[in-house]
Amino acid sequence: MHGVKRKQWTQELLKQKKIQDERKIAVYRDLTSKALKSRDQCCYTPESLKDTTRLLQANPEFNAIWNYRREILIHLKTALDEEFWDSELMFTLAQLKMFPKVYWIWNHRLWTLENHSKSSVKVWERELAMVSKLLQLDARNFHGWHYRRLILDKIEKFTGCNRDKEELKFVTENINKNISNYSAWHQRTVLIPRLFANKQISDEKEFMRKEFAYITNAIFTDAEDQSVWFYINWFIKNEMVLSALEREEYINLLQDLEKNIRVINQDDLEFSGKQNNWCLKILIVIEKVQREMGLTIESHTNEYLKQLIEADPLRKNRYVSLGEEMS
Repeated sequence: MHGVKRKQWTQELLKQKKIQDERKIAVYRDLTSKALKSRDQCCYTPESLKDTTRLLQANPEFNAIWNYRREILIHLKTALDEEFWDSELMFTLAQLKMFPKVYWIWNHRLWTLENHSKSSVKVWERELAMVSKLLQLDARNFHGWHYRRLILDKIEKFTGCNRDKEELKFVTENINKNISNYSAWHQRTVLIPRLFANKQISDEKEFMRKEFAYITNAIFTDAEDQSVWFYINWFIKNEMVLSALEREEYINLLQDLEKNIRVINQDDLEFSGKQNNWCLKILIVIEKVQREMGLTIESHTNEYLKQLIEADPLRKNRYVSLGEEMS
């Protein structure tokens, strides 16, 4: 960390640390042995629950112990009140703050909410606010984004109200803050088809025009970020886009995108002496889409593939195979 003086480890300090580590390891091994033995003996007591708490605080990735903890809670469920379930949520929240990318914590938290004695829309709304705050701390945490989708589905089941429009705004805000947010781009691929399927877009043509403008702005903002290119690859090949626009307008918008990608690629070539591999890859995709639409074009696909092989020799066989598919 910048500005923090590195600790000087003397031989004496290293010796003390080794002793402390050995003690911690011994305690952890004893606790693990005790908890697994209790699980094998089908021991579902408050004391065994405390043991799982201590063990999971030491190692939150111990999935077998999370499973055992749920077994204990199921057997004790009739004796557990609202206060306990709230404390269980606090326990998992404390874990998530320290280990936000451990799947088992997210999984157990969702289970806790589903079994909460007062599981209501209010509880799920509160959870949505919580995950929004966690995503403010780490906006690219894909566990958090996946969890958010699950929470929104639960709220929709409780209320019957669809929040896809509001969620698209949330996603757009996060992309605008950090264009490299792959999880937010992925969420966009989930939301837009749902909005169209549910007839929630009042002017579909205008929406698609704006989306073309949005992705064009994105590649000019950061042409090196793969998240944007993955999204473009999905977007331009999606039947939903063509169905929302007149064929001629779709062709024109696709050609405009192609021209802008060429401009970016040329800028990269002039600036660094290298072409942008992502530009070349998407230009190949665009030409493929154009051919599938029956358009007569001057194909540069083979040229792009040769350039990709030179720039990215480790994937040579991939590009050769792609060329064979298109020949």
